[in-house]
Amino acid sequence: MRQDYIDLKYKPKKNEVIALYYLEPARGVSFEEVANHLAGESSIDTWSDILTLSPSLASKLKPHVFFLNKKKKIIKVAYHLDLFEINSIPQILSALAGNIFSL
Repeated sequence: MRQDYIDLKYKPKKNEVIALYYLEPARGVSFEEVANHLAGESSIDTWSDILTLSPSLASKLKPHVFFLNKKKKIIKVAYHLDLFEINSIPQILSALAGNIFSL
């Protein structure tokens, strides 16, 4: 399902959570490839097909990598609030870091 989540012209909306990540790509892997993979893994990407995830819903919920700084090794990702359970800090943390840090 991998999509291109990098959109440096994207302007985050008020109904989005902004996360800042520090990246150190492995040798031979581009910074952009790691940024794109991280955004997907921390949101709607999966290794299997999700029959209930229509193209319009995927478009609404997909993350947006809107800032890249290779020198400082940081990215900013905007996530739609509908990805998260309201008032559940553990769920937000598991979504933003769970797959990334193997939690």
